[in-house]
Order: sequence, then structure tokens, then C-alpha cells
Amino acid sequence: MEKKMQIVALAPSRRLLGVPGYGKGRAGQAQFFRHRLGSNEAPDGPSLAVRLAAAEAFADAQHYPDLRGETLTAALAERHGVTADMIAVSAGSIVLLDQLIRAWCDPGDEVVAPWRSYEAYPIIIGVSGASLVEVPLDIDHRLCADKLVWAIGPRCRVVLICNPNNPTSTELPPEAIDELIATIPSHVLVVLDEAYADYAANAQTVAESPRGRLERHPNLVVLRTFSKAWGLAGMRVGYCVAATPIIAAIQSVAPPFPLPGPALAAALATLAEPEIVAARVARNAAERTRMSEGLAEAGLPTAKSAANFVWLPVKDRAEALTKHLSTAAIAVRCFAGEGVRITTGTEADTDALLESAAGWRPS
Repeated sequence: MEKKMQIVALAPSRRLLGVPGYGKGRAGQAQFFRHRLGSNEAPDGPSLAVRLAAAEAFADAQHYPDLRGETLTAALAERHGVTADMIAVSAGSIVLLDQLIRAWCDPGDEVVAPWRSYEAYPIIIGVSGASLVEVPLDIDHRLCADKLVWAIGPRCRVVLICNPNNPTSTELPPEAIDELIATIPSHVLVVLDEAYADYAANAQTVAESPRGRLERHPNLVVLRTFSKAWGLAGMRVGYCVAATPIIAAIQSVAPPFPLPGPALAAALATLAEPEIVAARVARNAAERTRMSEGLAEAGLPTAKSAANFVWLPVKDRAEALTKHLSTAAIAVRCFAGEGVRITTGTEADTDALLESAAGWRPS
């Protein structure tokens, strides 16, 4: 007797239902824009020494790289004054955040975070089966510490803080961050996403602050990246600093070989050139000030920025402004109904932006 084959529709996990997509407001890579100011990248490329280091590593591509990125974790441990078992590296800090959420959260758990913040957070949290508890920003587009602490309930496993915040560019000062972390229950993991820390403080503070905070708060994780001030967005290198048991939990859900050899080599070479990073940060500060002041003169509101971008809370005019700038070959990041984020770039980028903004007449 011939059996009838039963056809069953394939379907992914129900955890994916309602999970937002990433980058819906980005300019497509296939589109031509003379001024690409939508992705918070550095405006200049890596130095010759960094390019040569990556090329040399590529010549050895037939071999596997470090199992856990050991050469880079050792260098980062020295930079931050911690032990190597307090560092984990991966293909961008966002991968480490995904590993942290998967290691800490089960379906039904909660992650508390200010909102609006980085658009990847709801995706990562939703895929884990946890729920994002959004805490509204204050009138100045900054994290509101009192509201955040109040939102921590019995199901909260993680508090996620982006400082400076993406996309609003705002920051809480170091002492306010320390006070906030101290008020969060010690059984809750606190993830401090500092992708833009280099733009908000001097180099010594940026290097030393993780160790001091970890000594006071063993439930803290500090995320950092080489994609912004260190100019390696295309190499996808991120890392975190945390207590050894937290790093061990990350490693338990992380695949081996987190970074390819060229990326490891590029990051190591970049660490050896702090003066280039300092110059990049200084140029950013100058262009950020010029951009903010010029946009204000054009009648466009801006938040006080501590990052390498400026936030324009133009709300329902966001899409119209984005379209207007695109006619001048300027790509920015549009958050429909909320605002526009504009990355600081070169002097020519700022010139073009301010010229176009001066000619915008909202309907």
C-alpha cells in the first residue's frame, strides 16, 4: 500500500514573531551618496602600518586564528589593567551582547533599557525569548536614572545602558553612571555599552574606567568596539571587560575562533597607534561643534552630542529632511517619526550638509 507523504509547512521559532528588522532607515550600499553620514563610521581609513599588518596576517589564511583571540585579549588586558580572563573578543560588540543575553536570559525574562536606543537591542532580546522593558528618555534625550531603576521588576535579568546613547548622542556623566549602577540590584547583570566612549572622555579615562567600575560593581559588563574612534568598522572587532565568571559564561555560548587573523592583526596594530585615534577624536570634536552650531543656525534642533554623530529630534519631519538631504548626495540615518542621526565626517562633508540644511524649508 502506497504511503501518502504528509507535507508540513516549515516555520521558524515563534520567538521571531514581531522581532523588528535591522537597518530599515539606512541608505542602500548600491545607492550613490557622495557624503555617507548614516553609519557612524570614521571618515578616514586605517594607517599604512595597520593595512600591512592585516595583509601579512592574510598571507597565513590557510591556518586557523587564535581560538579565543588570545593575542588581542592579552593586549587589551594590558591596556585596561585587568587580567586576560576578564576580556572576551568577537566580531563586533553586538555579537558579545547577543552572547550575554543568550547566556543570561530565558523566555519570559526581562531586559530593562532606555529607549530610544540602539536598534539592534530589541532584535537580540526578542530572539532570546526575553522581553524588552523600554524606559523613556528625559526631555533632553538622555537616560532617566530614576525611571530606569523603577522599571526593574522581579523578572529583570539584565539592564542595558548605552552611554553615549545611540542614536540620540547624549550621555550621562561618569559619576551619574556610577550612582545608577550602584542602585541596581546585584543579582541583575548590568551591560554598559560604551561604543562611543572615546568621543566622550580623555584617552586615559577611557582606558582606566572599566577596571575601577568592575572593582566596585562585579555584576557589570563593559562593551567596547574598534569600529568607531579606532577606525576599523569593516574589520568587525569588539570586546568586553567583565569579571572572570561572566567571561566564562560568554565563552560557553560563543563559537571558537571569534575573529579572523587579519582582524586580530589590524586591531593589535591599531592599539599601537593611540596618537592616530587621538587625532581622529579631536577632528571629530571640531566637526561635531561646527555641525551642531550650523544646524542650529538653520533652525534645526539638535541634542547635545558626546559621540561622533548628531541627533536631530525632528519627529514627523524626519523622512522629509532625509529626502531633502539625499538630493544633495548626503546619506543620513532616518528614524521615521522620531528624528535623524547624522555622522560627523570630513570638513567637506560638514560643508555640504550645512549648505543643504540651510536650503531646507519644511512644509
